[in-house]
Amino acid sequence: MLEELDNLTQSRFVFFSQLLGKTVQSADGQDLGRLVDLVAIPGDAYPPIESLIVRSWRRSRLRLLWTAVAGYDETRIQLLPSAVAEPVGDVTPPNRIRLADEILDRQIVDVQGAKLERVNDIHFLEVKGVLRLAHVDVGFRGLVRRMGWERALDGAVRGIAPRSSYLATGALLGWKHIHPLGEASGHMRVDLAQAQLAELHPADLAEIIEELDREQRITLFSRLDTETAAETLEEVSPEVSTQLLNDVTPEVAADILEEMAPEEAADVLSELPTETQSELLEAMEQPEAREVVELLQYDPRSAGGMMTPILVRFLDSYTAAEGLAEIRRRAEELSRIYEVFVVDAAGILRGHATLKDLLVAPLEQALKELMREVPGSVMVDASLREVADLAAKYRLLAVPVIEQSGELIGMITVDDILPAVLDAA
Repeated sequence: MLEELDNLTQSRFVFFSQLLGKTVQSADGQDLGRLVDLVAIPGDAYPPIESLIVRSWRRSRLRLLWTAVAGYDETRIQLLPSAVAEPVGDVTPPNRIRLADEILDRQIVDVQGAKLERVNDIHFLEVKGVLRLAHVDVGFRGLVRRMGWERALDGAVRGIAPRSSYLATGALLGWKHIHPLGEASGHMRVDLAQAQLAELHPADLAEIIEELDREQRITLFSRLDTETAAETLEEVSPEVSTQLLNDVTPEVAADILEEMAPEEAADVLSELPTETQSELLEAMEQPEAREVVELLQYDPRSAGGMMTPILVRFLDSYTAAEGLAEIRRRAEELSRIYEVFVVDAAGILRGHATLKDLLVAPLEQALKELMREVPGSVMVDASLREVADLAAKYRLLAVPVIEQSGELIGMITVDDILPAVLDAA
């Protein structure tokens, strides 16, 4: 990316640390004060700098447009004769970012690296007089530069270890691949923020959220679309999921719970007070709420508490063609299809078949002819150990859960069993 930017004509790079604290001087040589901040307009891949914030010698703050800058060197920033200074208000205008106040020394989400980083410096690209935000520096060298020690330390390192990685370009992250955190970054374009965060795997997002403080957690969580929020909530610890649901409105919480797998939603709700559970269940759509209520009656560590009621269950009279048609119809609902279970008219489990079985069988063949005997199933009150032992013994990808009568009511998948076993270890 640096090479691509370097090819632009009439361009140069400059770090924020090389501008901060510089004297700002009018066209006639009058010192107005020192640069304390720059204001960017977010939205572009490389946001332009709109204005400078200058602290006058009387301690008041002044704002000047960047277009009023004639040039700058190592000691000062020179203004054009047309420059007009105006007082700075206490509130940042909408859709603007004060870089020193809101980005420098703050935590950001590195979308590509899927981790939290601290901003030690900011890297700008000036093209034809327009200063643009290109990168953030999250490396140690950026911190050294901020402290004014770069020249001395670079010289010392070159003398001792000229090939040191410290002397490399630095830990620069492209602005378009980061996501600022904090109240101030609420001025960021929400659609861009959501698109960036949706690129992260829910497990990575959950890990990041776990590391944040309460205020930062809800700031980040509130920017996720409903589907991403639901997937992330399934990955965080019960303590954090409880806190996040408590910090959003009941309507938002209900939307998120509806998007979650029923067993995961039940696990999250089980950690909440009874009064809160009732409020959220009331706000949910009734079909989803009923599924969750049914699961809440079971011990979370039992087969009933771990199972999902969303599974592929066909009557034994179905043909392969009817089975495939039903799977296509429910494609959006069925995020995972390990196998199909075959039941009789009373819902009693009779056998199972794989998706491959349906695909290669004659379309008119009945499932009762295709199915094989289920090697094992568990009752709703079975323990985690019983479920894990059965899955390991028969190498099952999905363990069917039945009532005393033999009626099939759910399944527990291997990717639900493994985390539960690890948590219990």
